[in-house]
Amino acid sequence: MWRTTWTDVPATLRGQVEGLLGSRVVTAGSQAGGYSPGGADRVVTDSGRRAFVKTLSRRTNPDGYGFHEREATVMAHIPPSVQAPRLLGTLRASVHDDDWIALVLDDVDGAHPGSADVTAVLDALDTLPVAAGPLADLPRAAPDLAEEFAAWDRMLATGLDATTAAGDPVVPPDVAAHAARFAEVARAGAAAVDGEHLVHLDCRADNLLVDADGVVWVVDWPWAGIGAHWLDPLTYLLDALVRGDDVDVEHHLATHRVFDGATPEAIDAVLAGLAGMFFEKAGRPAPPNMPTIRAFQRAEGIAAARWLLHRGH
Repeated sequence: MWRTTWTDVPATLRGQVEGLLGSRVVTAGSQAGGYSPGGADRVVTDSGRRAFVKTLSRRTNPDGYGFHEREATVMAHIPPSVQAPRLLGTLRASVHDDDWIALVLDDVDGAHPGSADVTAVLDALDTLPVAAGPLADLPRAAPDLAEEFAAWDRMLATGLDATTAAGDPVVPPDVAAHAARFAEVARAGAAAVDGEHLVHLDCRADNLLVDADGVVWVVDWPWAGIGAHWLDPLTYLLDALVRGDDVDVEHHLATHRVFDGATPEAIDAVLAGLAGMFFEKAGRPAPPNMPTIRAFQRAEGIAAARWLLHRGH
């Protein structure tokens, strides 16, 4: 998809970034991945200083602009014990009747995780603390997800007849056959995700970076909230299945300390809720400037549903 590059950013805002970093940006590399049209540039100044700069105009994506503002607020209060890059500053400029925002962060020189990095990812997510101070005011995941996890009930009421752009059923037949049972299991999902920890709530490989030492860093925090400590790790295992990684997800559920206290029933309820949530979203028209997101959401729904079927439902 099209993404804003460094040269697309207004000169006024680029100048503010250079002022924050203390010297002129001489190289900028746009990063691929993600589902936003906003800029994501690794920059290097003439003094050798490196940073990661996220930019977006309100006109391009009004909702995304709000997410950038929210992410800036969250990252300003994430404690140093969390393996997340440091926010160096948040900058704004108004140019040609449009508002622009830039988040300037420490650059993590790394790559997205793969099959060999699952334990390191779970270790990083285990650093997320009990939400305290300003972070205690973040939205709680349970009430927010209660509506999302009721998706199976809504889809059963209206019919599972939504199709993709290619004409395929959004909910595959082998999954649709179990829809009533999924709806029943998902009703316990919102209570299952309740907790007191900081949660990222968008934990995919493209929001994680592995550095040269094998340390995983958690990036992109606009959806952060408060919930169960094991929620992000579960959604990361789901993402590994979507990507086709060679990962024994049940082994990690059974052995990693981050899943302590997560009962099999709670895991089932959340997987059922996630499957319904993703299928319902996948049946809607794609939002502006995000043409690939519905196919991604359908893939997430299929992976969650088939994992749950493998677990015995």
